[in-house]
Amino acid sequence: MDDFRVKTLSGGLVTLIATITIGLLIVLETRQFLATDVLEHLFVDSTTSDERVHIEFDITFNKLPCNFITVDVMDVSSEAQDNINDDIYRLRLDAEGRNISETAQKIEINQNKTSVDTTDLVQEVKCGSCYGAAADGICCNTCEDVKNAYAIKGWQVNIEEVEQCKNDKWVKEFNEHKNEGCRVYGTVKVAKVAGNFHLAPGDPHQAMRSHVHDLHNLDPVKFDASHTVNHISFGKSFPGKNYPLDGKVNTDNRGGIMYQYYVKVVPTRYDYLDGRVDQSHQFSVTTHKKDLGFRQSGLPGFFLQYEFSPLMVQYEEFRQSLASFLVSLCAIVGGVFAMAQLVDITIYHSSRYMKNRIAGGKLT
Repeated sequence: MDDFRVKTLSGGLVTLIATITIGLLIVLETRQFLATDVLEHLFVDSTTSDERVHIEFDITFNKLPCNFITVDVMDVSSEAQDNINDDIYRLRLDAEGRNISETAQKIEINQNKTSVDTTDLVQEVKCGSCYGAAADGICCNTCEDVKNAYAIKGWQVNIEEVEQCKNDKWVKEFNEHKNEGCRVYGTVKVAKVAGNFHLAPGDPHQAMRSHVHDLHNLDPVKFDASHTVNHISFGKSFPGKNYPLDGKVNTDNRGGIMYQYYVKVVPTRYDYLDGRVDQSHQFSVTTHKKDLGFRQSGLPGFFLQYEFSPLMVQYEEFRQSLASFLVSLCAIVGGVFAMAQLVDITIYHSSRYMKNRIAGGKLT
């Protein structure tokens, strides 16, 4: 009743602050109710290993011509994976990174292309030099003869300095496209087993159950695999998915570097609020560079070595129920009102006490 109320300035301020607080909390709670939250679960991956994993990539090589780039997908035993669905293209770029291709060229993966080059031109001289790799009197009239003589000695031949190799196909192409770059992009679907996916120069082939690239005796240091990773992803996109390698730039301004990316792929399931389910993958990555300038084993290029985690992450969308929302609103109003009353009573009685003490002091 009004007769029992005492109106004070402090009480008005407390009421105003409490009203504003209740309004703000109601707005925040309403936004929370209308928003979709995501729960995260972790459990053992029980999906079949026969499942194909979709890899999408887009990589720009600054100084590696398209003519020398091949794409290969190997399993953990270094053997080419079979039955791989791929859709890969490449575009020639000039030294400034501008496109100089009329159309994108489709390329195949896991090609066994190495064959003996039959374009050697026999020199007019009757006996070509072996450049010290063979005994006097032995002739090396073709590029293959010089290569074989050097191979017997265990020497490394630089075919750019060999007269018999001046018409070699690889030397011609290397000099013709020396200042070009290449953009390689597309998708591959690989088996759900550990393996590696790489883009590197040379003609690939299998030798002694190993995967090798034939650089046709060109020095690996001459191939600069500096690159920019425009995009790499495993599986479908889903809300909140991260792409750790997107925008990654690896530029050393020198050749003979093997760029290695060790990727841990985690199977991921995303359950939408409307009942849809997406099966995808996330990944973490560790990078490493290997300099091949001191006759180290390896190959210049981009190497993505991946393995799959036995655990699966599940993201599940959910929204607060209406009953829970109404209960929260009641708790906000009641709680703030009760606290406001407590504060108001404390301020009122404190002020009265102080006034009485002051008044008593003056009377004495």
